Amino acid sequence: MKSNVRVIEWPEGMIHAVPGFRTAALHCGLKRKSDKPDLALLACDRPAAAAGVFTTNCVCAAPVAYSRRALRSTGGYARGVIVNAGNANACTGQQGARDAREMARLAAQAVGARPIDLLVCSTGVIGHPLPMERIRAAMPLLARRLRHRRGQGDFARAILTTDLVRKTDGCKVRMFGRTVRFAGACKGSGMIAPRMATLLGFIATDAPVVPDVLQRALSEVVDRTFNCLTVDGDTSTNDTILAFASGTHAPRLLKEARGPEYEALQAGLYRVCDSLARQVAADGEGAQHLVTVVVGGAKDDRQARVIARAIAESPLVKTAIAGNDPNWGRIVCAAGRCGIRIRPEECALTVCGFDLFKAGQPLPFDAAKVSSAMDGTEVSIVLMVGDGPGSARFYTCDLTHGYITINADYHT
Repeated sequence: MKSNVRVIEWPEGMIHAVPGFRTAALHCGLKRKSDKPDLALLACDRPAAAAGVFTTNCVCAAPVAYSRRALRSTGGYARGVIVNAGNANACTGQQGARDAREMARLAAQAVGARPIDLLVCSTGVIGHPLPMERIRAAMPLLARRLRHRRGQGDFARAILTTDLVRKTDGCKVRMFGRTVRFAGACKGSGMIAPRMATLLGFIATDAPVVPDVLQRALSEVVDRTFNCLTVDGDTSTNDTILAFASGTHAPRLLKEARGPEYEALQAGLYRVCDSLARQVAADGEGAQHLVTVVVGGAKDDRQARVIARAIAESPLVKTAIAGNDPNWGRIVCAAGRCGIRIRPEECALTVCGFDLFKAGQPLPFDAAKVSSAMDGTEVSIVLMVGDGPGSARFYTCDLTHGYITINADYHT
């Protein structure tokens, strides 16, 4: 996303460090290991503008349906979100819907708000009823932790499932002459595919903005970040990205999706979302390489995105990267079969800075040197398909034996 806005890095920025927000987390027994938190609460001191982007999977979980309705009912305001990991509360029928509502009610009691003001997210194994007795028993302690200090427990760790690392980021921008903060946390490692990328993500900001403008900005940013991310091509039942804006101490409100203040809002959201998307790809299940696929010279951005996604999701490309194999043929083949008409004689391919293919045929290159360059933690693929204005960038990872092991053993 091109912008002239100055974005200041805030790597130590956590959600509870954003003015107006608190977080708390603990282990309630949804995960087997007692040292892993699995229940978390994000709360705003007062009603915050809220926006959400949810899974496009027709089989969506009860918390997704509940949170969609809640945001519509309140006109885009919320006091926070309760999150559990270890159980997705998906494909659980009417009981799942009742459990989602009860989670909102319990969280509302902890925050001192109406149930409709609390959103709900769940992640984990699908098809199993939530053990609500464990969540009920844990809520008094979670409420005390929330009141005791702004950041009690590890919110970013409590939302993880098969993730190996916690994923957070923060930044600062200027809006209406004052510094505003953005901080985010997300989880995601497998079942990662666009529309929406398969994950839970939460962003807090003290930017002063009305809900409909926040929703537009979030949707536009998600389309360029989380919707340009894939690990395995599967979109889950529970995908949710939520953004909350407290507007604490703001002299003015952003009420229009235009102008320099809107650009600043977009820039802050983009910085955090782009960083989180990269972190998800790098932590893909079994991944050893973070892969960035760039396509340029297409007729338009849509066509470039289709080509980039085809490359990023190709099992043959991903396994070649796992083996540090500069197999240009697999990359060109994936681009050629995606449904967008390209001419090989107009294509040029670069991998990790080495030119491998141009004008319809391979170029001379030292395979050992390219393979050595691919042996790092990051691999770049750049494919030019012509001289058009369209471009796109996708994040993905390689496909290893580790992915098979994780997903073969996940449920049983």
